[in-house]
Amino acid sequence: MKKSLIVLLCALFVISAFTACANQPDDTKPATTTGVNTEADTTEAVDTEDINYIMDPDTIAKAGQYKGEKLTILANSGFWPADDIFREEDSEDPVDSAIYNRNEYVKNTYQIDIEVVEDEAVATTLKNAYKSGINDYDVAAFCAYEACPLAAENIFQDLTQIENLDLTKKYWDQGLFEGLSIDNKLFYITGDISTKANAGTFLMMFNKKLASDYDLEDLYQVVRDGNWTLDYLNNLIKEHGYVDDGNAKVGVEDKFGMGIQIEAYLAFYFGAGGRMVLKDSDQMPYLALNTEKNISIIDKIYDLTQLDNKTIDAHDHLNEPPYSTGEGFASTVAFKENRCLFYLSNAANILGLREMDADFGVLPTPKFDKSQTDYYSYVYHGAALYVIPVMNKRTAFTGFALEALASESYKRVTPAYYEQTLKRKSQRDADSWDMLDIVFRNRLWDLGYYARWGGLDDSFIQQIKKGTGSFAKWYKSASKSADKAIKKYIEAYNSTSTK
Repeated sequence: MKKSLIVLLCALFVISAFTACANQPDDTKPATTTGVNTEADTTEAVDTEDINYIMDPDTIAKAGQYKGEKLTILANSGFWPADDIFREEDSEDPVDSAIYNRNEYVKNTYQIDIEVVEDEAVATTLKNAYKSGINDYDVAAFCAYEACPLAAENIFQDLTQIENLDLTKKYWDQGLFEGLSIDNKLFYITGDISTKANAGTFLMMFNKKLASDYDLEDLYQVVRDGNWTLDYLNNLIKEHGYVDDGNAKVGVEDKFGMGIQIEAYLAFYFGAGGRMVLKDSDQMPYLALNTEKNISIIDKIYDLTQLDNKTIDAHDHLNEPPYSTGEGFASTVAFKENRCLFYLSNAANILGLREMDADFGVLPTPKFDKSQTDYYSYVYHGAALYVIPVMNKRTAFTGFALEALASESYKRVTPAYYEQTLKRKSQRDADSWDMLDIVFRNRLWDLGYYARWGGLDDSFIQQIKKGTGSFAKWYKSASKSADKAIKKYIEAYNSTSTK
C-alpha cells in the first residue's frame, strides 16, 4: 500500500477514535485533514499492518490523565545533534514545518507541553544526574555510540516495561529489539520519531542517465524480485566501471562504477546479513565475527571495492583538496558529474545531489545472495537513540507522550522527510519512495558496532578493506580486546540489574 494512502487512513482512524471519546473538550479534537472525506467507509481498506502504524485507541483514551504535564527531553547538541525534536516556529522547509506542526498537534490535542534542553555532553550529564539522584529529564536523545555503552550502568529503564509505550507499533524501529536488547530488555528506541536514524541510514543511488545509456534492466524490479545481490552489483560495475581520463594514472577525475565513503564497508557487510555480535540462550552478547559466512561476505566486499579500480572511496582522497569534506567528497563529485553509475552513502547526503543535472534513483544495499530473505540497512552510529532515565518517576506519562510524538511523526515528519530527500525540481520518483520503505524498515542493529567493544567499529572497517588474507591475524588480536570488553560489559550489567 502506498505511503500516502496509509497516512490518509491513519488520519481517519485517529479522528474517529478521538470523536468517540466521551467528555472530550472541543479544542482537543484534531482538525480534519484538508481534502479528506471523513464519511468514507475505510473499514475494508484498513488492515492489520495499517493499524500497527496508528496509536492505540486505549492509549489515546488516557489523554485526560496527563493534561497539563510537561515532557522534558535532554537532546544532544554536539556531533550529529538530535536537533529534530523541536522548532520554535513554522517554516517553508517541509521537515522543519512537519516537526513544528507535529509538536503543536500533540501539545494542543493532548494539552501537554514539550521542553527540549540542549546539551553537548548528554552521556556525562545523565551519569552525573544519576549519581546525584537528579530527576530533571524524562527522556534523553543522543548518539547511539554514546547511548549503547551506558546500558550496563543501570542508567536507563527497560522500555519493554513502560506503560503506554507499545514497541510493537511500526513507527518504532522493529529491528532494535533483536539487535540491541540485553537479557530480553531494551533500553533505547528510535523510528519515525527521529529523522536522524533515517539520515544515518545507508542506501544505494544509481544514475538514471547512465542506466539508460547502458540499457540496464529495471533495477527497481530487480530489487522487488529479490535479485539485487552483491554479485549482481559487482557484475554491473565490472562491465560499466573504470575508465581512465586519458592521463594513464588512476585519479579522482576518472570514471568509476561506484562511489562510496568509508562507512560503506559496514553498509555492505550488514546489508549482506553479516554480524559482529550475536546473543546466546541467555540473551547475552558474544563475538560472532569469525564465521564462514562472514568471511565470504568480506571477500565479496573486497572484490567490489578494492579490485580493478571499479570503486572510488572518498576517504582515500580526504587529503586532496577540494575533496576533503561533505558535498565535495571525491565519490560525491564523481556521481554528480555522471562519472559513477552507483553511489553508496547515508540518506543525509542525498540532499547534496539536488543540483545534479541527471536524475537518480534509490535502492537498498544489496543482499548477500538470492536466498537472503530481506534487504538490510546499516545505520551510522551517530544517529540518535531515545532513552528513559531510571530517575524518571512519571513513566506512564512519558510512554504516552513518546507514543503520541512517534505516531504523529509517522503521519507528518516521515512523509516530509521522504519528500525532501527525494524531491528534485518537480520530480517525484514513486519507485524510490517504495525503495525507501524497504531501506528504512529493515535496519540491522548490531550491538558490537554501537557499543564499540574493543574498538571493533573502526578496526573492522580497515580489515574489510584489507580482505581476508590477513583476517586470521587481525581477528586473533581484535577478539581478545573485544571479548574482554564484552565480558566487562556483562559483568557490569549483572551487578547493576540485581540491585
